[in-house]
Amino acid sequence: MHKWMPIAILAALFTPRVIAQENSRFELFGGYQFLHAGSFDGEGDSANTNGWDAAATANFTRHLGVTADFSGNYKNLNATNGSLTANASVRIYTYTFGPTASYPIGRVKVFAHALFGDAHVRPTGCVAFSGSPDECGPGSVSGFGMIVGGGLDLRAGKASAFRVVQLDWMRLPSQFGAQNNNFRVSSGLVFHF
Repeated sequence: MHKWMPIAILAALFTPRVIAQENSRFELFGGYQFLHAGSFDGEGDSANTNGWDAAATANFTRHLGVTADFSGNYKNLNATNGSLTANASVRIYTYTFGPTASYPIGRVKVFAHALFGDAHVRPTGCVAFSGSPDECGPGSVSGFGMIVGGGLDLRAGKASAFRVVQLDWMRLPSQFGAQNNNFRVSSGLVFHF
């Protein structure tokens, strides 16, 4: 029994280092984001926007961490209502924070998150979605934002990975109340520290 003691001690010393290499303490993500935003006035068309997504995750254990996620989406529109025509630009920004759960399987890591914070939509749906420039209010709205979803990372090396896909449902504020029919798809690079 005592002859196995040195092997047990060596295994105990090196196991935390192996686990630490599989799961980094800190991750940075940056990439492209496509956002399908629903109708903000309840009557107009939805908007498909393009933008960016950036996130930082601090991992406390192999499976749990906390994420700060920031994103921006943009679209320029020509809104018309009869003889009235207006150029409108949609800007949607989110600033959210929350828990992230992950599960590594070899070179693949599956994760899920629930993020809460603030969202800023400019302009509101009046110009971009209803096509009525004469009905616009203040032109922007900020309020509670929420993002729930997850994704799949494929490790590319010791310090990097490729985020194959991240799918999220989003709650955004609007002048007419909450807008819940929003979905985003993100992809990009992840760096491990």
